[in-house]
Amino acid sequence: MGMNRNPEELLKRVLDLAGELLDAHRIELAKRRQGDMFAWRGSDYVPMVFAVEVEALADLGDFDWAEQFAQPAASLYMQMKGVVQAAASGSDYVPTVRADTGVINGPSILGAPYATPAHTKPVCTGHVPKEQLAEFQVPQDVSHLGVMPTMVEHTQHHLSALRQAGLGDLVGLRHCDTQGPLDIAAQARGHDELFLDMYADPAFVHELMDKCVAIYHRMNLLCKSLAGEPIDRGYANEYWMDSGSVRLCDDSGILISAEQFETFCEPYVRRAFEPFGGGWLHYCGGVPSGGRPEGLHLHDIYCRIDGLRGLNFTTGKDWPAEVRKVIERQVVYIGTLPRGEGESLTDYFRRVLALCPPRRGMIFSPQLRPGEHAQAMDTWHRLQDELWD
Repeated sequence: MGMNRNPEELLKRVLDLAGELLDAHRIELAKRRQGDMFAWRGSDYVPMVFAVEVEALADLGDFDWAEQFAQPAASLYMQMKGVVQAAASGSDYVPTVRADTGVINGPSILGAPYATPAHTKPVCTGHVPKEQLAEFQVPQDVSHLGVMPTMVEHTQHHLSALRQAGLGDLVGLRHCDTQGPLDIAAQARGHDELFLDMYADPAFVHELMDKCVAIYHRMNLLCKSLAGEPIDRGYANEYWMDSGSVRLCDDSGILISAEQFETFCEPYVRRAFEPFGGGWLHYCGGVPSGGRPEGLHLHDIYCRIDGLRGLNFTTGKDWPAEVRKVIERQVVYIGTLPRGEGESLTDYFRRVLALCPPRRGMIFSPQLRPGEHAQAMDTWHRLQDELWD
């Protein structure tokens, strides 16, 4: 007998399992701790987030990315498997799902073509002519453009399914992947072309960035309207914020010099955060222990941007030193830190906590070894009590 491939049936099983594991009190506690971090308030404990294996999920199949794009139930099912694993951990996890339509949301509004392959999330397959971008006017309502109708369909499906399962008050509906102004522009125009435009036609770049800020705003506002979420607090991607409510990606910004970033990106990141009371920023780049410094040249600029509440990066070089610099500027570090070979859990946690001011500064995702998950939270809390009481 083959594996069950009915997404509706599989989704019901996972929603039922989530209902058994999700704890309203623990979720509220996690929200408070995460909200305290982003608002730079002292909390009872610096939050830590991780997931564990759940035996009940072992015999359930998966759906590829093309199937998830085509079937909202398949997408929600795949996301809820992750919710179950994190809920079972007992960590400071805030459960959320989203319309997981990939990084193409913003570029598709500008007219970028896209594909939905099986092996990865939807991707842009071409660029938009410069003339078309120059003529494009961003409407107030973007819900009919590009991939937005699919995003709306998935959001509405997820909300309905969660409410029917009695999980509407436990699992949040976060915004889709809205990227950031420069990422939207670069995917639509093409990175090479856009970077050359910065020298050959800076006025065009500024005009395009204006449009991309508007697209970023309207996508986030659309998502919040569909979910019934306030504008200036709530689910900012997978975290809860009391001061701010969005995530911004800057994978493209780290590819340019600090001088170009200050001219063509910093003002637009600042404006992107404004309607939402702030947010946190993520970029991909760097290899742990690889000595590659992608993005480090922008950290000082990031940290002076009004509204930036947190920073997530995956850099090489002296990772703990960079984390310390960010936290000293009262920006929350979000993410992991490399663990030394043979380093005990207690020594690892103690070294990480030494980077934080008392009960502030970090939302930590640890590198745990088999057999450590059950004791991780107790150890994490005990060390904070020893360090700060």
